[in-house]
Amino acid sequence: MPGVSASAVLDRTLRGSPGPLPASPRKPRVLQVITKLDLGGAESVAVDLIGALRDEVDFAVFAVMALDEPSRVGRDMAARLAAWNVPFFAGTRGRFKSGGVVVAAAKLARASRRFGADVVHLHTEVPELTCAVATVLSPGFRRRAILRTVHNCELWIDWGGIGRWVTGRLARGTAIAVSQAAADADEAIVTRATRPRAEVVPNGVAPRPLGPPKANVSPFRLLFAARFVPAKGPDLLPAILKAAHARTSRRDVEVTIAGAGPLEEDLRRGLAGVAPGWTIAIVPPIEQLGARLGEWDGVLMPSRFEGLGLLAIEAFLAGVPLVATDAPGLDEVIAPDYPLRAAVDDVQSLGALVAAVIDEPKRAAAWVAPLRDEMIGRFSSERMAAAYAAAYRSLVGPGHA
Repeated sequence: MPGVSASAVLDRTLRGSPGPLPASPRKPRVLQVITKLDLGGAESVAVDLIGALRDEVDFAVFAVMALDEPSRVGRDMAARLAAWNVPFFAGTRGRFKSGGVVVAAAKLARASRRFGADVVHLHTEVPELTCAVATVLSPGFRRRAILRTVHNCELWIDWGGIGRWVTGRLARGTAIAVSQAAADADEAIVTRATRPRAEVVPNGVAPRPLGPPKANVSPFRLLFAARFVPAKGPDLLPAILKAAHARTSRRDVEVTIAGAGPLEEDLRRGLAGVAPGWTIAIVPPIEQLGARLGEWDGVLMPSRFEGLGLLAIEAFLAGVPLVATDAPGLDEVIAPDYPLRAAVDDVQSLGALVAAVIDEPKRAAAWVAPLRDEMIGRFSSERMAAAYAAAYRSLVGPGHA
């Protein structure tokens, strides 16, 4: 972008002030709507789609919730958007449930108009609710084509009535689900409006080169990386680590717990003294984690439900042993006979599996090595991008590139 420094573009992106709008009139214009520019599988998918399709689609991003202090993950995403010259719009800085949704909806309608969006692409329930309110506030906004990506298999938790209203308002939109479980959940929402079942397009992950095998796994490094919310099971970590600690004599273990969220304080209290001799550190979310997974010797996912489980796919692609549950959504990645899989909430079994990986890391690595090719075949980033490109073209109609 001639005449504007990269740092200036990044600062403007983080503030939510769009840079120069794309000039091509014939490319489809797609406004990606996410909850916030921060840790989250939905947010990662939105940014990955922009990276894959930006030569054939003009993109902008609208974050419903503006962040005064972006995390490292948010800053990394903002830097990529700025480097790609993708306009970024921010919604509300107020409380979403106390009027912030109306502010965000009004801003969404204005951003869509300013960008000239052909398609408004919604990721998860907060953007869907914001979009539904925008259709009430702005008659012009109702004419925008809508694409919804369903990222989870537990929808509208504690918001059932609102979810049915939103579903009715957005029934005319096209839907894509990241898994069969997500499509089932979306289909199960009771509404007077009828709509076809969401097409299933699994999230894709681009494989990265594998590093050389480690000659000596010491210390053993274990990773948990997710938002600190009940769905991801961070509240189970103290009991799992305590059980694992009791089953192995190794004390050269370093546990990294990367994330943020409402359960953080409870998690910190619960971890006190659970694994004497082990190093346990809670750190902020790690930007571009998939490229760094080789730094760890094991990954732990005690999820209760997932949309699909991007981290599981990335772990297998990196050749890193994964201890996980048979949670809905996640069970579409992990086969029933996978040896490091346990039932949801079974902390003793999860702890035993973690101890087994710690005691025999090379054996565990041999279990997951054959899964890399399967993941490449099943979860192709190129296939995902092609499916969304086709969806955009079908929504904007003829006359676009």
